[in-house]
Amino acid sequence: MENDQAHVVASGFLALLASQIGTRIVTFAINLLIARHLTPGAYGLASVQFHLLTTTVLFISREGFRRGCLRFGAAGVGAGGDDDAETPDAKVKEANCRGDGDRSSRNSGAIGGGAGGNGGINNRSVLRVAALAVPWGMVITAGVCSIALWQHTAAANASSGGSAQEPEVPYYREAVVLHGMAAVLELLAEPFYILASVHLMFGSRVAVEFASTLTKSLVTLGLLSSRRLAHVLPPALIFSAAQLAMAAVVMAGYWAVGLRLMTAGRTEVPRRAARSKGGGDKSSRATRRPGSGSRSESNTWLSPWTPLERHVLATTAVFTLQAVEKLALAEGSKVVLATMQSAVNQGVYGLVSNLGSLVVRTLFQPLEEAAFAAFSTWGADAKAPGAGAAATEGPGAAAATVTAAAAKSSPSSAAVAARLAPLARALSPMVKAVAVLGLLAAAFGPSYSYVLLRLVYGTRWSETEAPAVLAAYSVYVLLLAINGIGEAFVHAVLDARGLQQSNALLLVFSGAHLGVCVALVRQYGALGLVAADGANMVLRISYSAWCIRRFFRPLPAFSLRRDLLPAPSALGAFAIAAAAAATSNRLLLAGAASMPQRIFLRRAASHVGVGVVLLAALLGLLVRTERAVLRQVLEMRRKRRERGGGPGGGGAGKSGKED
Repeated sequence: MENDQAHVVASGFLALLASQIGTRIVTFAINLLIARHLTPGAYGLASVQFHLLTTTVLFISREGFRRGCLRFGAAGVGAGGDDDAETPDAKVKEANCRGDGDRSSRNSGAIGGGAGGNGGINNRSVLRVAALAVPWGMVITAGVCSIALWQHTAAANASSGGSAQEPEVPYYREAVVLHGMAAVLELLAEPFYILASVHLMFGSRVAVEFASTLTKSLVTLGLLSSRRLAHVLPPALIFSAAQLAMAAVVMAGYWAVGLRLMTAGRTEVPRRAARSKGGGDKSSRATRRPGSGSRSESNTWLSPWTPLERHVLATTAVFTLQAVEKLALAEGSKVVLATMQSAVNQGVYGLVSNLGSLVVRTLFQPLEEAAFAAFSTWGADAKAPGAGAAATEGPGAAAATVTAAAAKSSPSSAAVAARLAPLARALSPMVKAVAVLGLLAAAFGPSYSYVLLRLVYGTRWSETEAPAVLAAYSVYVLLLAINGIGEAFVHAVLDARGLQQSNALLLVFSGAHLGVCVALVRQYGALGLVAADGANMVLRISYSAWCIRRFFRPLPAFSLRRDLLPAPSALGAFAIAAAAAATSNRLLLAGAASMPQRIFLRRAASHVGVGVVLLAALLGLLVRTERAVLRQVLEMRRKRRERGGGPGGGGAGKSGKED
């Protein structure tokens, strides 16, 4: 079980990582040109205001369904979700270890006929729950767009009445409506996105994400670069057209994936029937067991909901509530910025946020998504019988697990440890890896932010407060990295009661975060916003660390500091490198704003050379101090290749290869 899910994380993460790197390299170059075409005020319109509109609609509409429906993959039961179906462990192993020749039976439960072969995921059950995201999302879209239009009308009336408001954005109302239409198009693709995610079809997601992101960037750049259209279309309509184009690609891509799964599911039913017919009475009885076979095939789309479907829907509701709270935590600060700061300051923060989060979206997000999918199944396995079930009931139940284990015999304690050990062995290298990447950003980002902005975006951006904001955001990246993988683990293993407790704490954090945002943004602008976000991340990391420590209390050898953080010598080396880079920045680039470009380039080259030397020394030290982590990752990759017969075989690698 441990190796199977390790394969999911390794191959799924690498597939998404390859997509993210390729996508970000291309779109970074295009977005750089876009930023050069726009004023900071116009850039703020796209990166803050329209981003808030789209993110609010889509996150509330679909995040709960995306996370909740992954429980179908964790359960691994048939259409009926009956109690006497195969155990989740057996089904996950079978689904992940099946060869390429039987790939369709894993990746396609019978859409027209019931469960996938041999206990595979039932696509109809997944889609019946996932389809509810569409009407729910339409209601959210109408509500959010109405609020945006009402606020804009109120601001326009205040401006016409002599209030010190910024001038009205041309065609803002039309742009809001068009962004709402784009959100609806994306929501129409959501059921098939969820279906692909449940089947761990990372390759399909790679292709659709790359195509849609590239389309949006190219449409934006093309319209801004066209001399004829740039004078006719204001920035608000250009951004709307690009968002519509992106949404159309997303819908077309995931509908193609969904139709392929549906077709494969229909062709799988006759093959299963033929195999069961020729397999004797024993095979026939196995095929007709509850939750699969002929009884599943008699179900329809309007049949009564199964216990599994009701359980997933209830979990989805909890995740949706949590999504609202997480949205307030993640984007509430931008709402404060949009209401209290000028469009220029919004543009500065938008540029820094997009640039600073490049590492987050490229490296951390794919690992978080792949880890959550694997941890969800690991958690289901740990819940199976005995004491392991108590261990997964959340941080509050972990203490009870310890007490119960102490009262039981030594074999029971060993059973608890045996169930939790795979989770600990998987979590450790993931957290250490993202911590190292975050430390690299925190060590070098503050000293090289000005050089990057001046070389890439020009003095129009480098002589604003953008360098200081980017320097602070570089440290914030470290907090984002640790929090992302920590919350992915906690949310994957908590049950409904634990998720409700987590929601309550997130609500408290959200209120505190917004209060700090109002105070700091009013005084420090975009820099205060980054500081408030950092304080919020510290609170969330502390809670995740508490949950993890409670969860692994039955493992006496587990230690947060030793198992989840780099070695002390590595941490000291990062501190020395950061101090050396800061000294180089002060000595070589003091007063750089008034330097001629020729002199600046010469000194910047020397400063970058210092950074390269420091980075090489750090990497050499990390190879020595974190050799065990490297061995774990390489062993994970080696086993996946051996089981799959190559880079594309085994576990989720099959999905990636297939796609």
